[in-house]
Amino acid sequence: MQSKGFSRRAWDGLLARLPERYREGKMLYIVPFILCLVLVLLLFAGFSPYPYAKELHLGLSAWLLLLLYLLHRGMSLPWAVNMGSAASACILIYVVWHSGGIFTPRATWFLLLPIAPFYVIGRRAGLVWLGFSWLIQIAMAVANHLGLVPAFAPEVRHAVSSWFTYSLITGMLIIVPLIYDRLQAKALRKSLSYQRELEAKRQELEQTLRMREHFIATVSHELRTPMNAILGFNALLLSSVEGKPEALKVLNHTRQSADHLMTVINDILDYSQLQAGQLVVQPETFELRRVAEHAFELFKPRVKSMELSYRIEVDEQLPVWVQTDRHRLMQVLVNLLGNALKFTHQGAVVLRVQWQNPGVLFTVQDTGIGIPLERQLNIFKRFGQAEDDTQARYGGNGLGLAISQKLAHLLGGEIGFESEPGQGSRFWLRLPLSAAPSPVQSSEKHPQLLQTADRAWTFLVADDHPVNRLLLKQVLKNAWPHSVVLEAVDGQKTLDVLHAHKVDMVFMDMVMPVMDGIDATGLIRQDADDRIRQLHVVGLTANVNPLDLERFKAAGLHDVMLKPFEPAQLCRRVEALLSDKGAAL
Repeated sequence: MQSKGFSRRAWDGLLARLPERYREGKMLYIVPFILCLVLVLLLFAGFSPYPYAKELHLGLSAWLLLLLYLLHRGMSLPWAVNMGSAASACILIYVVWHSGGIFTPRATWFLLLPIAPFYVIGRRAGLVWLGFSWLIQIAMAVANHLGLVPAFAPEVRHAVSSWFTYSLITGMLIIVPLIYDRLQAKALRKSLSYQRELEAKRQELEQTLRMREHFIATVSHELRTPMNAILGFNALLLSSVEGKPEALKVLNHTRQSADHLMTVINDILDYSQLQAGQLVVQPETFELRRVAEHAFELFKPRVKSMELSYRIEVDEQLPVWVQTDRHRLMQVLVNLLGNALKFTHQGAVVLRVQWQNPGVLFTVQDTGIGIPLERQLNIFKRFGQAEDDTQARYGGNGLGLAISQKLAHLLGGEIGFESEPGQGSRFWLRLPLSAAPSPVQSSEKHPQLLQTADRAWTFLVADDHPVNRLLLKQVLKNAWPHSVVLEAVDGQKTLDVLHAHKVDMVFMDMVMPVMDGIDATGLIRQDADDRIRQLHVVGLTANVNPLDLERFKAAGLHDVMLKPFEPAQLCRRVEALLSDKGAAL
């Protein structure tokens, strides 16, 4: 072990004295190899018995040292190897020709001729020099056969030279592969080290992505939970202030601000899911005109205080019913209209919906500030607002157009724009929509009137936030006045209440202390009591992570809704489940 350490230190000390270029890659081994070859040639020059041996060996040594110097000065390594091999071949031909032709031991040096080009330059160079070496040997054999080679009578003094030749060639044949093997081992160690670094980077990136997803999910939950109370109570108040225009105006402004905040939250979540490839479209049949008008009407309260012509133009030939993801289409239209109103202070903003047979073209044209030419390439990039101070001056999160472009592609369409600075912009969305058959219409004119409203149901609301429990309790009491609403603050308390009271339906939050809604729902489905095991469980959660939602559903939910929820929509879903329960009874 000590001798190995000493040799390693000696080798490192020798390398430290070499020029920097000679310490890297193949040059690390080529320089010692050439120096050894020069030493061998000098030994041959000292005792070789052949005529002109001294001059030839000294000349080749000088040539190799010159190539080594030229390498140091920047000569290409392949050029140096080919030039050295060519000089060696010329001297070998001369020596072999004058020492017996194909019969001389000197012909064995042709074995080494292709090795250096093969290992240093590459396979093709090695094969070329191998072919050249074969040709020389064949030509020499033919010359011997025809008697063209000068007569040569070996003497006893040639024995030492021949032995030295065979020994050197044997050593050279093993030294070159050893050098190559060392190079391969070094390259392998470097490759493995690089792979370990890449693996560490990959794990670090995966951890970062997991942390990002966890952060987004946590932030989303913490934002959507209070928004559930704000929007829910706002909806309840709106239904109770009919005939009070001032109160209605205040509540509408509150709703508008809350909707804007939900748009920002949803934009962040949608972009995260789009990047992860987790966002999918959910086609449904709907009235196209009504959706376009709904998107348009959302901004009417804003433009009332603006000197702006705000109008919608709908093609009369537009099909009544179409099929695509209504929510995503609405989201793109709201983004385009919101941007147009943000950057337009006077003039007009017009939403046009045109039938192209097939396909529908949506355009939002404004007379706003426009987009500078040098900024137009970045307009659909995330956080790519046209000017650096746009966010400070006009607000926004810089995600709306990036998300709209990705949503347009998901819907099978395309999005684009034309803009002139100071003249305004025209954004367009083209979707491959066609007329769809009218869906089956409900015969119930007033879906808010529930068939089970007079029943005395017992509901259990499991949620750790008291405001959310209060909201849901109020919604349920408004829809089912004779019902009893029990409460639980975690999953364990939910199980305790279920064993103590007869309950018709559970509204289960996902994220709760002590025991979360997923585990609690799973235990409900495994309970020994048939009454509890077959209970209707509806999930209500602010967690929008697709994987968590799948786990929640798989635990045994009958339905799941995201917070903030629409009270009317929740009541319709609950009514459907209660009707099934009533029919079973």
